[in-house]
Amino acid sequence: MPDRRPDLRLLSSLEALLDTRSVSRAAERMGVSQPAMSRILARLRDQLDDPLLVRGRGGMVLTPRAEGLADPLRRWLSSGEDLLLAREFEPARLERAFRIASTDYGILSVIAPGLPVITRSAPGLSLELEALTSASLKRLSEGRLDVVVIGYPPEQAGVRWRRLFTETRTGLCRPDHPILSAPLTADRFFDWPHVAALVGDGFDEPLASDGVDIARRRLLVSAPSFSSIPLLVSGADALAVLPTRAARHFANLYGLATFTPPLPLPAFDYYLAWHERSDTDPATRWLVEALTGAEDDGAALAA
Repeated sequence: MPDRRPDLRLLSSLEALLDTRSVSRAAERMGVSQPAMSRILARLRDQLDDPLLVRGRGGMVLTPRAEGLADPLRRWLSSGEDLLLAREFEPARLERAFRIASTDYGILSVIAPGLPVITRSAPGLSLELEALTSASLKRLSEGRLDVVVIGYPPEQAGVRWRRLFTETRTGLCRPDHPILSAPLTADRFFDWPHVAALVGDGFDEPLASDGVDIARRRLLVSAPSFSSIPLLVSGADALAVLPTRAARHFANLYGLATFTPPLPLPAFDYYLAWHERSDTDPATRWLVEALTGAEDDGAALAA
């Protein structure tokens, strides 16, 4: 019994035969000889158990089976080309969910500013956010995350990154706090209780720095997020030290006061990280550019 399983390698030739209704013209289109195309037609007839092309008045005509195959085959081959051939990337046609790890400070300072560009240019894109942890870069390398927003250089094998901005630290307190009534010294700063956001790598100790005796701090509350800090200082005597963007945002939003800490606290850099497997993925690179472009302080590419 002949093997009539379709040979998928012959489908382009079949499409040419059905479109041209001519062995010679199909051979010319496919770049083969006419005898070779005749042999291909014979194999297709055998595999599909149908003559496909028969002689009629004025030339070859398609059988009913061939007529029914022509349009679906053309669409199938076109879909295959779309799948295999890279086309010009169009954000408006993107339908994809990106998985991002970030602290709520990263959401405030990087992701939220980028949302207007994302929703306007790529309405089919969505973001699935998870908390930044010490395992986030490992999850990025394993393909379980697409992007990580992080507060230290993500120097790990296979990870690409872009520096977004340099950040400082600013104090936050209620607007009638006594600490604002006189020049601020380190002694006065440590006379009051503190609240701190200990939310992930790079933020474990906001006051950890050379020249700062962190043992002097009386930690009243260790909070799981930056966004909880304004609620904790608004009705208490506690002070907080936050990344400046967060401190200013919360001061404006909740009517709080900011101050410059009387301590030698160094600035730190903030980064977007992705894996090298995404270097050729236009959607990931577009998202990186969209999130980077929302930051006014500029960026430097590194790898």
